[in-house]
Amino acid sequence: MATLPPRKNPTPTKISKEHLTPLQILLQLGFPKHRAEKALAATGHRSVQLASDWLLAHVRDPTLDSIEPREYVLYLCPTGQLHEQLQKFWMKSKELEWNGVHNFMPHITLVSFFKASDECSKELATILETLITREECPDSIELETYVSPNFMGLFVKDEQAEWLKSLAVKYINKLSTLGINAEPNSKSLHLTLAYQFSNSLLEPLRSMVEKLEPNKLAIWELRLYSKDPRSFNLNIHKVMHMHIPREHDELELRPGDYIYVPEEACATSIDGWVEGISWLTGTSGYFPLNHTKRTAESDSWTLHSTVQITDNKIDIIEDIIPQTRRPPIVLSNESLDTPDGIAADNEPMEAAEPTILPAREMLICRHGERVDFTFGTWIPYCFEADGSYVRRDLNMPVKIPPRNIQDFQDDCPLTTLGELQAFLIGEAMKSSNMHMDVAFASPSLRCVQTLSQILKGFQSNLSIKIEPGLMEWVAWYQNGLPTWMTPEELSNAGFRIDKTYKPVVKAEELPLRENAAQYYDRSYALIKSIIESTKGNILIVAHATSLPACTRQLTGGRVPHVTEVTRLVQQVPYLACLMARESPDGWQLHPPPFPPITHSSNKRFDWKILT
Repeated sequence: MATLPPRKNPTPTKISKEHLTPLQILLQLGFPKHRAEKALAATGHRSVQLASDWLLAHVRDPTLDSIEPREYVLYLCPTGQLHEQLQKFWMKSKELEWNGVHNFMPHITLVSFFKASDECSKELATILETLITREECPDSIELETYVSPNFMGLFVKDEQAEWLKSLAVKYINKLSTLGINAEPNSKSLHLTLAYQFSNSLLEPLRSMVEKLEPNKLAIWELRLYSKDPRSFNLNIHKVMHMHIPREHDELELRPGDYIYVPEEACATSIDGWVEGISWLTGTSGYFPLNHTKRTAESDSWTLHSTVQITDNKIDIIEDIIPQTRRPPIVLSNESLDTPDGIAADNEPMEAAEPTILPAREMLICRHGERVDFTFGTWIPYCFEADGSYVRRDLNMPVKIPPRNIQDFQDDCPLTTLGELQAFLIGEAMKSSNMHMDVAFASPSLRCVQTLSQILKGFQSNLSIKIEPGLMEWVAWYQNGLPTWMTPEELSNAGFRIDKTYKPVVKAEELPLRENAAQYYDRSYALIKSIIESTKGNILIVAHATSLPACTRQLTGGRVPHVTEVTRLVQQVPYLACLMARESPDGWQLHPPPFPPITHSSNKRFDWKILT
C-alpha cells in the first residue's frame, strides 16, 4: 500500500464551540468586546445567556460604552442558624424604623470597595476561589455583643480577627498583580446590627440584640460582590407594580427591577413622581414612587463568588447519619446493571425476618426543552402588536396559556419537542409497570407542562400539586422571582391541578437571595416534608438543580461547593430522571427502570439557500 505524503498546508485547527469561553461566544455573536466584558461582569459570569439578555435589556443604557469600572467589595457572611436569627432581627428592627444597617445583608467587611475593569472581573473571582485551603480555615468564628447609644454590633474575637485580616491582605496582594488598588478593613472586624437610629429606639433595639445568640451554629462564607458605580449614595427601590410609560420621559417599571433614586428626591417630590435609574435597563426617567418600595442597597448587587471557610454544619450532619447506613449508589452513564451496594437476590434470609413491605420510591425529573433556550429572544418574534401569539416554527408550542405576555420572559413554555419528550417518559413509566401515588411540580410553567404530558403518557389521572418550594436556585434569577400562573389560572388553561393543595413553601416565602448551601437546605427540608405528609410513591418534576439538591442530603451526602453545583447542573439534560428508593438503611439512589432519552441538535433550515 502506498504511503501518504506529508501535507505542507494542513487545515487550521477548528476550535469546538464547546471549548469557547463566554467572551469568545459573545464576540462570535457580534457583540463588541467592551460591551461583552461589561455584560459578563454585570451578570457575574454566570452564563452567556444571562450576559446576552443583559446586553439586549441595556441597549438604550447611556453608559453602555463608558469605561467607568464596577465597584467590588469582599464580605464575610454568615449562613445557617445565625443568618436566620439575623434575618428575623432585620425584619423586626425595620418595622420600628429604617436605619443604616438595612441597606445591606448581614456581613463583616474584609476588603472595602475597590474599582476594577470589566476585563478583570472573572479573575477577581478565580483569585478568591484559590486563595486558601480548607486546612487553613478556623473551625468557627466567635462573636461578642457590643451595644452603645449610637451603634450595636457583633465583634469578632481578636485571634480570629487577625486571621481574617491576614486573609484580606493576602487577597489584596494578589489583586495588586493585576494593577488593582484595594484596602483591607482597618477597623475592628464586626457585624453591624444597628446604627443611625433614633434615640427613642435605643431600648427596644437593645432588648432585641440581647436576645440574639451570636455563636449559634453558623457557616461563614467569603463573598465577592460588585455594583453599578451609578448607585453610589442613592437609595434602592424595588419595583412592586408594573408601569407602562405614558409620556416620553417616564420610566417603564417591571416587578423584580430595582430603581436607583436620590434620597432627597423622595422627600421633595410634590406629586409622587421622582426620577430614577433602572437597574434592569440602565435607562432613566420619572416613575410613580408608590409603585416601588425601599429595599437594601445590596439587593441590586452582583454576586461573583462564594467560598465557604467554616463547616460546623457538615460535622453535625455527619454525627446524625447512622453509621450503618450504606453509601449512596452512584449512577453510571455506561451501564444500567445492578449497582454496587444492592444485595444479591439469592442471599439467604433468616427464618424469623418479618415480611418486607414494598419500598417507597420517588422519581424526580427535570422539565423538557424550553422555548427561550432553544430560540433565544422569542417574545417579540412570536407576538403581534395586538398581543396575539403566532407559531413561527414547528418546534414552538401550538398554543400557549393566556397571560401577561411579559410574564413569559422568566417563565417560558416548553417547545413542541419538550412536550413530546415528556410524553415519551410517561409511556416508558407505563411500560415499566411503575406506580405513582402523588405528583408535584415546580410552579414554573415548563415544569407544569412537563408533568402534565408525563401523566398523559403514563395514562394517569393524578392531579398536579403546585409546590413553590421546588423552585430552582434563586441565584439564577438576578431580576427577581418570576410571576407564575396561579393554580386557578393553570386549571382554567386546561391543566389537571389540585386546587385544594396547601404548599409546604408558599411563593411569597421563597428567599429573594440564597447561596448554594441554603438552596440545598431548602430543598432537603421540602423533600422531608413531602415524604412525611404523603403515602406511596412520589413523582416530582422540577429543575436541573433539583435532582441533586432534593436527594444529596436525603441519601447521606454532603452539601457540595458552589462550583460543584454549577458542574452538576451542566450534566443534567432535559427530562433527566433520578430514582430514590427507601430502605431500612435510609433512602438510596437507583437507576430508573427505563432508559434515558437522547436527541441531537437540529439547525434551522433556510430553504432559500437552494434557490
